[in-house]
Amino acid sequence: MTRLNIIRAALAACALAVMACGTSPWHQEQADSHVNVGAAYLGAGRSNDALKEFLEAEKLSPQDPKVHYYMGISYVEKGLKDNAVDEFKKAISLKPDYSEAHNFLGVIYRDKRQWDMAIDEFKNALSNVLYETPDKAMFNMGTVYNSKGDYEKALKMYEEAKNKQPHTIPAPVIDLYIGRNYHDQGNFEKAVSYFKAALKAAPSLLEANYWMGQCYIKLRDPVKAKAEFKTIIDITPDSGLGIEAKKSLDSITSSR
Repeated sequence: MTRLNIIRAALAACALAVMACGTSPWHQEQADSHVNVGAAYLGAGRSNDALKEFLEAEKLSPQDPKVHYYMGISYVEKGLKDNAVDEFKKAISLKPDYSEAHNFLGVIYRDKRQWDMAIDEFKNALSNVLYETPDKAMFNMGTVYNSKGDYEKALKMYEEAKNKQPHTIPAPVIDLYIGRNYHDQGNFEKAVSYFKAALKAAPSLLEANYWMGQCYIKLRDPVKAKAEFKTIIDITPDSGLGIEAKKSLDSITSSR
């Protein structure tokens, strides 16, 4: 074999080694570029364009867990949750401690009312000590426990989320859900105190007005209940929340 042929054979062997071992640096760089563009599209609400970018990234780097993670988010945004589940599972198979993927998968299971599977995924997310936003999984786990009727565990998770850095879930939102927890337990005075705290910190959080109105109905205080519903109707009469507030207001009026 001539020297030139030896060099050619060596280069071919190197190329095959790169293909066998994984994505080349150039391919990874191009894949990362597609991921960055796709993430920008997601931020702009353009899930279809985002998915196109992530599919291109997958061709270049099929073993990159973040590609499958972002594909999963794109599918969630498009309402294709079964596809999203497949992609999050692929991401986790490639990176078992991928907390963000575990958390997203847990949210999908929660939305499907698969409570125990959701809790397992949130626990998996929290098992990674390097998880940068653990309050998200704590809060989400709280919503699942609340849906299961395990109010004590739900409150525990809400409080942990509220006290955990980096506070990616705003405190007023957590207060809103704590209030709903007490509402579901029938402790309406306690619920009202949390709704008031939520509104003091975030006056635009109209969902707190709605639930406070519901509490006042249970507390037999129709004047205060009507005031809460009217606040919502004055601001956003045609929204889903505004329509529900109008129904509640009408029910108070018709019952008197």
